[in-house]
Amino acid sequence: MAVTLKDDFAERARLEARLLARRRGGAALPLLDRPSGAEWHFAASLGQEGMWPSLATTARQPLIVGGLRVSGPLDTGALREAWQALAERHETLRSAYRTVDGTLTQVVPVRARPVMEVALADPAAAASVADDELARPFDFGRGPVARLRVLRRASGEHLVVVCLHHLVGDARALEVVTTELTALYAGAVTGSPVELPELPAQYADFAAWHRARVEGEHGGRTIAYWLDRLAGAEPAALPCDGSQDPSDVAGRTRSFPLPPELFARLREVAARHRTTFYVVGLAAFQILLARWSGERDICVRAPVSYRDRSDVHGLVGDFSNDVVVRADLSGHVTLAEAVEQVRASTADDFAHHDVPPHVVASRMADPTLLERLFHVQFTAEREHDLGAARQLGPLRAEPFSPTAETVARPLSVRLRHDDHGGRVIVAHRSGLFSDERVRALQRDYFALFEEIAAYPGRPAVS
Repeated sequence: MAVTLKDDFAERARLEARLLARRRGGAALPLLDRPSGAEWHFAASLGQEGMWPSLATTARQPLIVGGLRVSGPLDTGALREAWQALAERHETLRSAYRTVDGTLTQVVPVRARPVMEVALADPAAAASVADDELARPFDFGRGPVARLRVLRRASGEHLVVVCLHHLVGDARALEVVTTELTALYAGAVTGSPVELPELPAQYADFAAWHRARVEGEHGGRTIAYWLDRLAGAEPAALPCDGSQDPSDVAGRTRSFPLPPELFARLREVAARHRTTFYVVGLAAFQILLARWSGERDICVRAPVSYRDRSDVHGLVGDFSNDVVVRADLSGHVTLAEAVEQVRASTADDFAHHDVPPHVVASRMADPTLLERLFHVQFTAEREHDLGAARQLGPLRAEPFSPTAETVARPLSVRLRHDDHGGRVIVAHRSGLFSDERVRALQRDYFALFEEIAAYPGRPAVS
């Protein structure tokens, strides 16, 4: 799968967690020793450990792909210099990953050897960038698992494509790379010094701190929370239009704009409940799933992030995680009560987002349950102004987010918004859900927004 530039920001994890004042600004991350030598060996993060077993059997690797569309004569020598400087700044951009004595290990060469390729491209290259990158695997043992590709077009335009393996990046990491690369390129072209913020730590430092936290008392309490929270949970049986092998990730992504009047009503609902668009959108989605499936116990995967520490916000690495948000819509719960229930439970769930799913799953009676609960996903975040043009030295550059015809989960719904409007993005496995089914989902979802706004006292599920 490919994750686009706008995917999966940490905002959604912080929305409700802020209510509990759980930002861990406090003490700085302890730094690991980096002795003299040709390379350093660090234990991989828990998240990387959880991802590693599936990489050997996954035909389509999880990649983070984005880039810039540049107009004008690009100086590839200056770009190579900027990419080199970026790899020297962020250890993850020059690392390899090997199993050493049974332990997944991040191998960091002291000297960076970043990969940058320059090639001619046909006019339609932008449309196939993500699929092209998915077809080009990384060599984990040799590294690095990040690359920069420059596609020259006959028109004089260039596509600068950044590709990070999910082992070393999330959507925020892609934004960091793109932003810092443009600054370093400008410095290389003009010869001016570039003042980037000093990095307080590296990803390996966070990984060691996080492992100690999860393996200590805090992790024990968090695991106990999830074992209790997920007791008796089962995936909802959604109506499907066909079957699809779990290893087949072919799918489609569609975007549906929210009508302005409906967007305004959603703002009123969020204000009425003193909550966020995230909670209103999630509650509506869980009610919709209950109505579609005929079930009342609804579990949904919610992506969250470990970037709730200020000292990791500017690091390149994978800080993503997932939790299950569970709603009990049994009895005579009204629409308004369902929103309140989701508001409270989501805050608690996000407050316990520290432990990776594979660690929780290893303690469950059925270790496969958590992955099955993750088949349906919801997320919501504010639109960030990542599509605005920026300067690449003297050149104009516009970010672009290539998409691939693959999806990570059988069904996911994303609610994106700013102060003026919003849209609902539905990604689905094409063998499971037809286009007609997705359009019906969109219609029912929008109708449910109207119902929650106009008739809060109605039963959530008849």
